[in-house]
Amino acid sequence: MRILIAAHGYPPTHSAGAERRAERTAKWLVQGGHQVTVLAVESLTEPGFRIDIQQQDGLPIHRLYYHLDESSDPFHDLYHHPRVQQAAADLLASEPLDLVHIISGYLVGAPVIAASRAAQVPVVITLTEYFFLCARLNLIQATGVLCTGPESDAKCMRCLMEDKRRYRLGAQTLPLLMDAFWMFGRHLPFATNLTAKVAERRAALRSALDSADAVICPSRFLIGKFEEFGFDTRHYHFIRQGLNVPTEKPAPVPRPVDGTLRLGYVGQIKPHKGVDLLIDAVLRLTQTGRRVQLDVWGAENEAPDYVGELKRRSAMQAAIRWNGRYTGAKVWEVLASFDVLVVPSRWYENSPNVILEAHVMDVPVITTDLGGMAELVEHEKSGLCFRLNDADDLRRQIERLLDEPDLLARLRAGIPRVKTMDEEMQEIAALYEEVLQAHRGSSGVNP
Repeated sequence: MRILIAAHGYPPTHSAGAERRAERTAKWLVQGGHQVTVLAVESLTEPGFRIDIQQQDGLPIHRLYYHLDESSDPFHDLYHHPRVQQAAADLLASEPLDLVHIISGYLVGAPVIAASRAAQVPVVITLTEYFFLCARLNLIQATGVLCTGPESDAKCMRCLMEDKRRYRLGAQTLPLLMDAFWMFGRHLPFATNLTAKVAERRAALRSALDSADAVICPSRFLIGKFEEFGFDTRHYHFIRQGLNVPTEKPAPVPRPVDGTLRLGYVGQIKPHKGVDLLIDAVLRLTQTGRRVQLDVWGAENEAPDYVGELKRRSAMQAAIRWNGRYTGAKVWEVLASFDVLVVPSRWYENSPNVILEAHVMDVPVITTDLGGMAELVEHEKSGLCFRLNDADDLRRQIERLLDEPDLLARLRAGIPRVKTMDEEMQEIAALYEEVLQAHRGSSGVNP
């Protein structure tokens, strides 16, 4: 099979969740004897437009470089850049490809779908966040408040405007006053213009996603959210991601003899990840003499002001340790040092890898009772859930592990088996065949 993998970035220069998923998918397909080409955006800040083709891990990577701010309409071109569509069209014309698989959809979704439709090549897309619903990707409003969804174009317009400095402070500190302002402000020319652009984006991205041959969602919650806002989910497929599980897992580090509960956080240290809630919960526990320890693992340069504030808040507490970033397979060693992992996110996480990685290591998880997190962690069976944005409830759930002697062992026993990546990719390969069969049938070509 000849497959094009398209993503908004690709390792080693881009290594967040979707980018790593694209790399894992491409490598697995190559190892299975398939021919794979990758199309990825490398930079949005380089003048002009160019494509750099490199060989990496036995497959060609077409990396796109352009400057979004040079566009005459950056808002439109963020979701459907004509030069990205042309690059995909040229690639599809130059190589005989059987299928296109888009990972995420940010930057590349609509233009690559359009190019594939024009070339009559079937398209599969894996959703990893909410880009087709939300211009901010994660359904978090500019004020930091969780968004229920795009109920109206005017609501989305206001959110985008309040992301600008001139409106942000008022939105955060005087929300009632801003409500009154937008009652009239939404009718001003700048607002009606942006509202029209939001409506155009909504219609274009819904049409693009609805035209894909198959949509893979790693959580059922994600499918429900898109269905709630009018997308045609009849061709959506729930396929939970699998992991490359080590053949020999590190042995758990024995718990300290004084009974200290070892908490861990692994991931991005940004406001929408809720790390401040965890810091506050641990500080409240230590102030009452409870024996807890928190190890925070993650890059500290992505939101430096936020990280700086958290470090200042916890500076006098030796029980909170900042360890910086880890790489690659060290995740298993890191998890082996925890009694429990905490995932306190404020947004509708889809299907966090770190929860599955913790389950591989038989580490229970405490997480927000929200989105795909609550789908993975069954309260009081494989972990504990706490109320969104409630540091006191998080503290209470942690405290239960100190006060209920058998709870940690019961939660470990309730952790479900984690799918391997081979199992996930076999499901995806079977879906490829299903899509190709349907495509041949609709085009009148014999299998």
